[in-house]
Amino acid sequence: MPFIHVRSLPFRQSFDVERVVNGLARDFAKGTGIGLKHVTVTWEFLDPGHYAVAGKSARHQPRRSHPVLVDLLAPEFNSPAAVGKMMTTVASSIARRTRVSIRNIFINHREVRSRMVFDAGGIVRW
Repeated sequence: MPFIHVRSLPFRQSFDVERVVNGLARDFAKGTGIGLKHVTVTWEFLDPGHYAVAGKSARHQPRRSHPVLVDLLAPEFNSPAAVGKMMTTVASSIARRTRVSIRNIFINHREVRSRMVFDAGGIVRW
């Protein structure tokens, strides 16, 4: 943990998703001091026309609307400053690696409490 789940519309110009998610994981680990072995990243593309903002759908990822959506799950013991660092690190990495404006990225942080995660065969406590 943490988990970084990214969703966007397809980009007009494709990019190497594997390279971007691997790079995002490395950037996050380096920027936050969290071991890379603890970082998980996914990227899903929404179907064209399946994402509306202000009542308007889009077929491809626009530059100024329909923000790239990020869910960031991290343990509850992180301070607000640490969570802020996580979010800015994720946003900066996505912007740099995809050329999406950092102003068109939306990140939602969710705290995960101890004993609310099942991993490696058991309930995780911290």
